[in-house]
Amino acid sequence: MVLPSKQVMSVVFVLTAALYSGGEATAAETQDTQARLLADIAFQYADLETSQRSLSILDQAQRSVEGMTNRCFQANPLVKVAGGYRLVGQDDKGDQLLAEAVQTAQAQEATGCSSSATSPTESLANRAREYAEGGHLDLAVDLGRGLQDPMLLAGLAGYLFERGQPRRARQLQEQALALAQTIDEPFYKNQTLTVMAHQLRLAGHTEQALQVLEASLESNSLLSGERSSEGASLQISAALYTAQELVALQAEQQALDLLDQVVPEIAGLESSFPADQFVYWAEAAALYGDLGRQSEADAILATALAAAEATPNDEIQSRDDALSRVAGGYVKLENIDQALQIAPLVQSAILRTMVLQEVAIAYAASGDADAAIALVQSIGGSNSALIGIVRHYLAQNQPDQAWDLVQTQQVQGIAAEVALGYIEAEQPEQALEVVKASELESLGADAALANAKAGQAERAASGHLDYLRPAIARELAQQQQFDAALQVAQSITDDVYQAQALVAIAAGYSPTAPVERGVMQRILARLTHFWPGRADDSDRQNAIEVLEQALQITQSL
Repeated sequence: MVLPSKQVMSVVFVLTAALYSGGEATAAETQDTQARLLADIAFQYADLETSQRSLSILDQAQRSVEGMTNRCFQANPLVKVAGGYRLVGQDDKGDQLLAEAVQTAQAQEATGCSSSATSPTESLANRAREYAEGGHLDLAVDLGRGLQDPMLLAGLAGYLFERGQPRRARQLQEQALALAQTIDEPFYKNQTLTVMAHQLRLAGHTEQALQVLEASLESNSLLSGERSSEGASLQISAALYTAQELVALQAEQQALDLLDQVVPEIAGLESSFPADQFVYWAEAAALYGDLGRQSEADAILATALAAAEATPNDEIQSRDDALSRVAGGYVKLENIDQALQIAPLVQSAILRTMVLQEVAIAYAASGDADAAIALVQSIGGSNSALIGIVRHYLAQNQPDQAWDLVQTQQVQGIAAEVALGYIEAEQPEQALEVVKASELESLGADAALANAKAGQAERAASGHLDYLRPAIARELAQQQQFDAALQVAQSITDDVYQAQALVAIAAGYSPTAPVERGVMQRILARLTHFWPGRADDSDRQNAIEVLEQALQITQSL
């Protein structure tokens, strides 16, 4: 399953661990931390065995979660407890708590309580995807239906297709479509449907994705009725997003038909945000280029360039913004020479540097790392420009190239992302080396704090990365490298991170631990589970011992 990516899952895991720790905690914060950890431990215990011990821990976790002082974050652990009760056969209680978790998230979201980028219901949606990825599909689907989120349901339908349950998958997809069709605002309806198609495509279900895109096309009538300039801009944006998905699905004629309809709308767009027009021209040109229609792509960018150059001299900011967008369009078409000719016309040093950064990333994408670095050095060796190249390598699943660039060019503030890139690539040993090297370079947390106080945020961010060790332990455990995972857990000095790492290791022993990730040795390691009395009992006992360690640490907080 491609969606959600393991890197996203790892980020969620790390950020969850970060919520558990840091600084002097009040008694209330400590109690809430214990509640979240107890919910994790209880869920894993229930996944391993149905016993009085499992029920005892679940009951303890439920009481602790219900006593949380910060109800904004209560829904997530409540779902874990609900899932645990279902795993041990107490379905009625589990279903009741599951409904309570959804109601809690919705009620808290209405208060605007969350200070993070993720609302309580969005956070529950992320948990549903994690449960699906971890093999707990029934829990994920029931949670998704409770949230009534069409994009989430479409993504879960992809998991059902993958797990060989096409009938349930189609039912869920139909429910997702029905929910999306109830959205009144055409732009948001189109965006929802297109995201659903995107999720299905990434899961490998192209036929279903095309069906959803057809519904998306019906919801986006570019030429219908009178619209405000902002409404027209939103519809053009939605249509281009749909065209992008059609191109990715190789529905070339449908994509061309839509683009041919959109481009005249871009030319006539009058928006309170002039940059929109140039953004859309660049996107349309790139899509024509992807379809092999180079002449149409060149004509669009020529029109855009002429319009940018015709911007009055007293509107320097608008002119620079327009020129930089057009230059970016040429970069996407791999016409580097034209982009470099436009760059000097941009008077803003910041925007001109951004254009050259895009060119540098294009050089890196073409395999010419030397040219990329030389260009960055010619504009002052900007750390942010180097970070852009590092992130390009990570996006292409090339963590080795990313780490080599970080080391040779002493790039600051990106080590954590490189470590996560290695985890995404299923190389936890290399991720651990990145963490160790970064910590040695910054001399640990004290130096990171000193850097932060001195205003050197990038150096501070590249320092103490102990919070990444639970994610590394998790990946090692999923690869059945339990001894190495335990060594990582034992190296963690923070009690909360250590408990989180131990829970992750126990999940690796779990009978529902994912094994369908394409790693042959992991599959072979699990083959012994088909033989009664072989690895199952031993694994279960090992996992329980690890959970008991996590429980002891949690109760001592």
